[in-house]
Amino acid sequence: MVDFLSKTRFGSESNNVFKMPTTYFEQIADMGSSQFIDKVKDLIATFQSQQLPRLVELKRYYLADNNIKYRDTGRDSNRADNRIASDWAKYITVFMQGYMLGNPIQYEGDDNLVEKIAEFSQQNGADYHDGLLETDLSIYGRAYELVYSNSNAQERVTKLEPEQTFVVYDDTIAADSLFGVRFYQIRFNKTDVRSYVEIYTVDKIYYYQSNSSLFSGVKLVNEAAHQYGAVPINEYKNNEERLGDFESVLDSIDAYDLSQSELANFQQDMNDAYLVLIGNPVTGTAEPEYATNADGELVLDDYGKPIPSENSSTDVFNDMLKARMLIMDNNNDPDGPKPNAFYLTKEYDTTGAEAYKKRLVDDILRFTFTPDTNDQNFAGTQSGEAMKYKLMGNDNLRKTKERLLSRGIMRRLRLLGNVWGIKSSVSTTNRQDGLYDAINDIQVNFTPNMPSSDEERLAELKNLFGVVSDETLFTLLSTFTGVDADDEMKRLADEKQAGIDNFQAQTGYQKLAPDDGKTDE
Repeated sequence: MVDFLSKTRFGSESNNVFKMPTTYFEQIADMGSSQFIDKVKDLIATFQSQQLPRLVELKRYYLADNNIKYRDTGRDSNRADNRIASDWAKYITVFMQGYMLGNPIQYEGDDNLVEKIAEFSQQNGADYHDGLLETDLSIYGRAYELVYSNSNAQERVTKLEPEQTFVVYDDTIAADSLFGVRFYQIRFNKTDVRSYVEIYTVDKIYYYQSNSSLFSGVKLVNEAAHQYGAVPINEYKNNEERLGDFESVLDSIDAYDLSQSELANFQQDMNDAYLVLIGNPVTGTAEPEYATNADGELVLDDYGKPIPSENSSTDVFNDMLKARMLIMDNNNDPDGPKPNAFYLTKEYDTTGAEAYKKRLVDDILRFTFTPDTNDQNFAGTQSGEAMKYKLMGNDNLRKTKERLLSRGIMRRLRLLGNVWGIKSSVSTTNRQDGLYDAINDIQVNFTPNMPSSDEERLAELKNLFGVVSDETLFTLLSTFTGVDADDEMKRLADEKQAGIDNFQAQTGYQKLAPDDGKTDE
């Protein structure tokens, strides 16, 4: 059973960042020693006891397995007890993920480097991967990815589960990563459950294993070097507090679930309402009918008693119910109760209940900066400027999320750059300051996936003709054409040249050579 709309939802230590003094880490940095293993086990135990419950509950809400499902109502077994969970958490998460990353991230900078990033993104499905990270950020307030090299020495990136991952940082102002931890269990059968721990440092990966599900008896079984130059587990933050997008409105979601459930209970109890009879209904026993044989004689059972006919009814009250008719009197007593029959029900304040639910909906959307797409005023017929005002709150939140997401992506690129530099797999264009500085100059550009009027947008771009460069104009137009600006400019140049060639072929006109048309002196 869980606490429902009472007390503090999560403990004060449920979202702490793990830190460790660098000097202490250096003292215990013998990765196979019992001292280091015991410290890692303590960190995992702390994570599981203090932080994991919060992450699990947030994931439950995303899956619409809300706390209403576990509410202790104390209702009688013969009363309605509906538990209706709303899917607000997924609605908020899907909206934010689509709004931020519905359009793929674009990179600007050194041409060769951007081409290498595009190649890496295509090989790793980075668009989908980035969407998964944003989904985790929206749910948990944190997300993790691992940059690694596969068996063919190709750079790869994959998402790690927040319920199984954490990073330990040093105690400096820069808060650099000391090591990352990934732990998980595999159940081979009912009795054989094994635990695995992976430790990622700035230059190596250490693999530990235990034949227990409790991470007891953990031993170092393997290690491998990597060339990424830093801890290859990359942590992303949704905000500085590492809060999920719907975490602040969990109480409002519970209140909405409760309102919906109580309404369903009311409707069901209404159908099962008690029938109240005032007066004296005729419930006596009528003369029974007995079965007879072909000669008209009574049919007796083994004890010599007549057997009732199949059509015989000895319960007058049941006969009245079948006929959907009640016959009541007051026993001819003029002072007796006035006969009456009615169902015992409660009055339902429809207007008040709907106003209450609407207020809850408004609060959920307002405090998560999520626009109400069911609002009649939220229509495609509105101008782009009007849409911007409706999305202004969410747009402000998006800017903060983009900045934090950009920090994580830039760290990913620096990790990759360390390996690309060793391999010399990418060279910068007309730069003397090296690959690392070229990566630092990369611009990560987000294009929000918001509805807009194509006519208004095209009119705005048309007005920019002659004001901005053709390359800038075609970059803006790429959202409509789906064609890169460089490719579009090359196509125009090819079309222009083809037109000149066609004109020359039809007219026989040839461009004069530099000395043509001159006369001898």
